[in-house]
Amino acid sequence: MSEDSVKYGRDELLAVEESVLQDVGGVFEAMDTMEEYELFKVVRGGKELFSFRVRGLDDQEGEKCRTEATKMVKSKRLGGVAIPTDLNAAKYNSMLIVAATHPEDRPHLWNNKELQEKAKVITGWQVVDKVLKAGEKERVIELIEKLSGYDEEDLDETLKNS
Repeated sequence: MSEDSVKYGRDELLAVEESVLQDVGGVFEAMDTMEEYELFKVVRGGKELFSFRVRGLDDQEGEKCRTEATKMVKSKRLGGVAIPTDLNAAKYNSMLIVAATHPEDRPHLWNNKELQEKAKVITGWQVVDKVLKAGEKERVIELIEKLSGYDEEDLDETLKNS
């Protein structure tokens, strides 16, 4: 490597140093906003029944919910190895809601033993199924997706500016 190419690299870096520092600042800001919660209100007949806070989920959290909501069957052809067959979409969505719910809200809602007994269920995701209507679940999932970075308007704007 010649001295000119090393110097060019340093000069180039100095020229864009401000931009690089701004990008680093943006990375730190992005890290600080990873756990942003928003309030979801359950309103029926014009009356607010209850509310809870949700956040976006990362890939690992979403994958864990997907795995737990997928039925596994032992394959005789593969020597008894368990293989995934069917994803229970309703269970998956309910598990996403539980996972995204603020830890302080879960014990009062989804993990509330008294509520589970009354609903005749044994898990938090089953309480979600008993308490929220399908459309309400869909709206919560949309909010979780938005908080997870899957907001279509943001994506369209990013693609336009690229």
